[in-house]
Amino acid sequence: MSLNVYLSALALSASQIVGIGPQNAFVIRQGIGRQHVLPIVLICIVCDVLLIAAGVLGMGRLVAALPGFVGVVTWAGAAFLLWLSFKAFRAAWQPGRLDASGGIERDRKQVIRTILLVTLLNPYVWLDTVVLIGSVSSVYGTDNAGVFLLGCITSSVLWFVLVGFGAGKLAPWFEKPASWRLLDVAIGCIMLLTAIMLVRNYGLG
Repeated sequence: MSLNVYLSALALSASQIVGIGPQNAFVIRQGIGRQHVLPIVLICIVCDVLLIAAGVLGMGRLVAALPGFVGVVTWAGAAFLLWLSFKAFRAAWQPGRLDASGGIERDRKQVIRTILLVTLLNPYVWLDTVVLIGSVSSVYGTDNAGVFLLGCITSSVLWFVLVGFGAGKLAPWFEKPASWRLLDVAIGCIMLLTAIMLVRNYGLG
């Protein structure tokens, strides 16, 4: 039973983490430039662990029951995602920001500030980790909460280590300005679609 719970949690967490949202886009971009990858990966993992633990331990069901909570998070998050989309399209439009030195954050404090913002202000992070994963974990009972949490943590660690340190292998391809333009356009589109889907799934209910 414990193995089934672990594998179920591993799969569920992976399905929520894998995908190019604001957080993963920033991790990939910094990974390509090989700038401050370790603190970025550690912050992502720690935030994931704390949020998932809060959900598994009961906070997910509590906040989901608060009147208007999901609506506020949804619309505020959609506005944030639209701003990120605008920034990405602007970066793709301005040639001066296409080189690696201009597109990668090199200041450690700014990097830490940015990764915290794109993690904690992304509504999908809260909805997926605290609310969704927290609610699903209740199906397996309190006795299996520890095993379920371990499965989720394993998925988070594997993903962010792979993405953060693996993205550097793409660095030679991104020596071309056109590659940065393509990445920024892709990120802009993803942010825009994420905002639309967020409102459609949660804001119009």
